[in-house]
Amino acid sequence: MEERMRTTPTGEPLWSNYIQRKGMRLGLPIAGNFELTSRCNFRCRMCYIHDQQNTDMPAEDWIAIGKSAVEQGMVFLLLTGGEPFLRPDFPRIYEALYKMGLVISINTNGSLITDELFDFLVKHPPTRMNISLYGCSDETYQRLCGVPAYEQVKNNIIRLKKSGINVKLNASITPYNAEDIEGIYAFGEEYQMPVQATTYMYPPVRINGCQYGCSP
Repeated sequence: MEERMRTTPTGEPLWSNYIQRKGMRLGLPIAGNFELTSRCNFRCRMCYIHDQQNTDMPAEDWIAIGKSAVEQGMVFLLLTGGEPFLRPDFPRIYEALYKMGLVISINTNGSLITDELFDFLVKHPPTRMNISLYGCSDETYQRLCGVPAYEQVKNNIIRLKKSGINVKLNASITPYNAEDIEGIYAFGEEYQMPVQATTYMYPPVRINGCQYGCSP
C-alpha cells in the first residue's frame, strides 16, 4: 500500500510512465474511463451533461467490466460522470474496483461529499481526485452552474487536502466565471494543488449551428 501511494506532485504514481510505455509496446489497454452516470446535480452552461434521468447501469455490471478490463491489462482507471457521487452505490463500485489493485482517479464537482463519503475516501484513498472549481463565490456558481455551491465545494476541497488525499483542480474558463480565474489559481497555490484549465466537457457545435447532437 505504501508503494502504491508514492506519487508525483500531480498525483500520478512514480512508476506510471514506465507502465504506460510498456503497455503501448504490448498493445494493452492500460488506462480506462468509466462514466458511472450521465446525471449531474449541476446545470453548467457550457457542459454537455444535462441528463436528469436515472438510467444508470447496475453496480454489478460496472464491477464485471472492471474485472474483465483488469484481466486484459488495465491498470489506471478514471471514474467520472456526470457526477459519480450521485450514485448511492458509488462506495460499493469503488471498493470493488479498488480491491482489484487499480490505480483510481475520480472526477467530481466536489459538492456531494458527505461526512460518510469523506470517511470512506480517507479509508480507501484514490490516487487523485480531480475537482472542478468553477469560481470563487456562490454568485459565480449560481450564474454558471445554477447552484450556489462555492462554499460547500471549497470546504470539501480543503478538507480532502488536509486529510492527505491528492487533489487536482480543474478550471473551466467561460464568460460566466472569467473574473474569478485568477482567484481559482490563487486558491490552488495557497493549498498547493495543481490547477488545470479544461475544455473536455464543452459541447460540440454542429455545422448547422445547433448543439448537443440535435437534429437539423
